Amino acid sequence: MSTVRVVARIRPHQNNESSRDGIVTAISPNEAIAAPPTMVRIPSFKNKNEDYTFQFSAVYDQDSGQQTIFDKEISPTLKHLFNGIDVTIFAYGVTGTGKTHTMRGGKSLADRGIIPRLLSSTYRRCRKLEKDSRGQTSVDITLSYYEIYNDKVFDLLEPPEKRTVAGLPLRDNGGKTVVVGLTKRPCESLKEFEKLYDQANVNRSTSATK
Repeated sequence: MSTVRVVARIRPHQNNESSRDGIVTAISPNEAIAAPPTMVRIPSFKNKNEDYTFQFSAVYDQDSGQQTIFDKEISPTLKHLFNGIDVTIFAYGVTGTGKTHTMRGGKSLADRGIIPRLLSSTYRRCRKLEKDSRGQTSVDITLSYYEIYNDKVFDLLEPPEKRTVAGLPLRDNGGKTVVVGLTKRPCESLKEFEKLYDQANVNRSTSATK
């Protein structure tokens, strides 16, 4: 099974931006029946009478909150994860487009991003599995965290002074690419994740946009 969804999220204006600066619009393929938007429209800079449109699996506008993104796009992947299917979620975009906000989010419950929300759901499901099996099933969760910087892989759970100039090597393992020597830390609760994640971010070569 291999399914890929490509989703666009349009971030809201920041305090130092005017609503007139907005040029990206979420549109529906059939606005007559109020279908959910799946396209992005951007005006041409060469011809003001021309627009460019780009198709996505789904598009979320400036009013879409963290909970909406999680419920629509992330929560449905949990069942695949517990059926032994690999799930990969990543954010791509230029600096300042909201990648860190979408993935990590803020400290308040409403602002929490994809990662803490997914982990919370995973821990709840793990506890339910263990309870329903009356101790016959146990689930262990480990955390690895690395960055790719200048085409090199660095382990963020290890301090920078332990890094080699070449970074960690990559190997093929049965059709899957693995990072050799990558640290794995037990992560049994969201509180443990927060601690490990904050420590690892100190070791990043790049940081979130301020």
